Parts: sequence; structure tokens; C-alpha cells
Amino acid sequence: MVVLLRFLKVLAVAGVFTGSIGAFVPRDLRDRRLFAYAIAGPSYGLAWLCGFGLVAQEEQSFLQGWILGGLALSFFALQAVLFAVGKDERRGPGVAIAILAPLVATVALMVWKP
Repeated sequence: MVVLLRFLKVLAVAGVFTGSIGAFVPRDLRDRRLFAYAIAGPSYGLAWLCGFGLVAQEEQSFLQGWILGGLALSFFALQAVLFAVGKDERRGPGVAIAILAPLVATVALMVWKP
């Protein structure tokens, strides 16, 4: 079960990055919203569910710093994605950094578990 959850989580994280990047790269707001709502949103949910499942299967505490930090950072990134597609003028390097920096930090926390 752990191997399946890890595999699904890797796919979900790929979807998170795809949907999140798609939330600020396309010029058309409709396309950006499609990436955000159809790919990023469900991928975030799947990544969180797989993460909770892995924590339960591996009998770890949900209150570890790297878990709480990853949740907080990924939640912030999701909010940045939703902000980016809220209005047409919300596309630029600042939004890209607000989306990608927390995602990269979340993946770093998942890999190195400090």
C-alpha cells in the first residue's frame, strides 16, 4: 500500500506543478482557469490525501514539523494559484514566485524530512 501511495503522490505532485504553472503561463484567462481548476485543484487534493495516507501507513505523527510545514506551504501555493486566476491582470513574475517557491520548498520538505 505504501508503494502505491508514493506512486500516486508523485503523480499528484506532477499534476500540482503542471496545473500551477498553467495558472500563470497562458495568456488567456480561460486557459489559466482550466489549468487551475481542472488540474491543480484536484492534484492538490490527491497529494494531500496520499500524504495523509502515507503518514498513517508509516505510523508517523501528523504533528511533525516537516509535515505541518509542507501542508502550510502547499496551502499557500494553492491560494496563490487561485489568486492568479481570479482576475485577468494577476499574471506576472511575482505571482509565479508566490506559486513556485512554496511548491519547491514543499517538495524539499517531503524529500529530506528535516
